[in-house]
Amino acid sequence: MKFGIFPVEGGQSWDGVVEHCQLAEDVGFESCWVNDHQATEGENYWPSPLTRLTSIGTGTEELELVTSVLILPLYHPLHVAQRAAMLDNISNGRLTLGVGLGYVEEEFEAFDVPMDERAGRMIEGLRFLDEFLSSDQPITFECPFFSVEDWQPLPPTVQQPRPDLWVGGWGDKQIARSVKFSDAWVPGVVADLGIVEDRKEQQREHIADTDQSWEEIEHPLMREAVIAETEEEVMERKEYVHRTYIDEYGGEFSHPLMTADSVEDFEELADDRFIYGTPEQIVEQITSIQERFPLDHLALRFHHSGMPKDLVEDQIRLFGEEVIPEFE
Repeated sequence: MKFGIFPVEGGQSWDGVVEHCQLAEDVGFESCWVNDHQATEGENYWPSPLTRLTSIGTGTEELELVTSVLILPLYHPLHVAQRAAMLDNISNGRLTLGVGLGYVEEEFEAFDVPMDERAGRMIEGLRFLDEFLSSDQPITFECPFFSVEDWQPLPPTVQQPRPDLWVGGWGDKQIARSVKFSDAWVPGVVADLGIVEDRKEQQREHIADTDQSWEEIEHPLMREAVIAETEEEVMERKEYVHRTYIDEYGGEFSHPLMTADSVEDFEELADDRFIYGTPEQIVEQITSIQERFPLDHLALRFHHSGMPKDLVEDQIRLFGEEVIPEFE
């Protein structure tokens, strides 16, 4: 069982982010994950996930570096491929490139990308990434959205034949694409575990029609987390995640699986969705998840809008010292 963290991903300054990742590495976390949004409410996200991971990669020794997820249709796939190859090279083979469709209309308008081209652009982008990151010879690639002729992939990736590709998203078509064009499906933080369980069964059905092994593929998951020594402290800290969801989904920034009504009551919001409590309670919650569906790589987001960085640090340390050893 691997554990990862989402470091601080928003605010006015990058200061302290790499130090949090170094702490996470020291207390037993094995990966660092970053998201990709260009527009958001509050201080919840920064853009440029590969740039951020490059900084984190140069400041850590072994943490796996995961984009979860980079909104592939917004970018030229050649740009993404070159940046990804460079990061894998710089980090000595620690990149996992997770990509998704995107759903925020404002972002697509800003990048001048029609939203009705999302699926096609993502599929062709994944096909190109697979070829670019796996080849040591010049490649030529043509599709309705872009073309590359006789292009030498540089630099070579450290991971062979290439870094893992993951796909996020919730629709059946997107889960089918994850099976056909990538190495794993990665569920996000927004859906409750009942929805994740249902989608995992869909994934299993799609994999049954391939030569892939359900037992051998990776089964990652992202979740919001709040941890403290006492239940009283947990209730104090949960206000940060609740405020984040109200700011983000209580207004115009919508999600297909989250509405303004969904975020009003914290207990209803958190039920069967968040991981929160004392270390002992969290161990029980994670064990319960593993009993419902396969899970071998869990990434947790401890930071939320307005949360002091020392509080993020305290949660990282407590989880690493009290929870991770229970799964070794």
